[in-house]
Amino acid sequence: MQFSLSKLFAVVAVVAATANALPASETEAKAAVPSPLTPQIGAPVPAVVPAPQDFNVGTVWTNSNKGGSAGNLNVGGIPSGCRNFVSPFIDSISSIQVNSGIRCVFFVDINCKGASITVQNGAFVADLQGTNFQDSLSSFSCFAN
Repeated sequence: MQFSLSKLFAVVAVVAATANALPASETEAKAAVPSPLTPQIGAPVPAVVPAPQDFNVGTVWTNSNKGGSAGNLNVGGIPSGCRNFVSPFIDSISSIQVNSGIRCVFFVDINCKGASITVQNGAFVADLQGTNFQDSLSSFSCFAN
């Protein structure tokens, strides 16, 4: 197969003309726009971070025998870290129940300080009357039993 010099230059001219059909800025712009249908190779995959969810580990009541206002002992994880009670429960708890497999320590001062009482593994304290903890609990922390 023989190529003449003129045919070779004609092929080179066609290739060059095709490559220069778009100005360099448009060529670069088109190359930079990824297709919405195909992911870019090496592109970072966005991490899915679930929102923290509190879960219930027990219940407290303002009156004995599950009476009065009820409040769930919601924690973000086990161990829970210290959680302070808020109104109407701070210094007004009279009965407590903790879920099975959980141990909660209740404190008379905020930030899990002062005297404490432990309730664990599904126990129900019907009445804190007669203890030093009736209407005096301010914070708690829970653990796996």
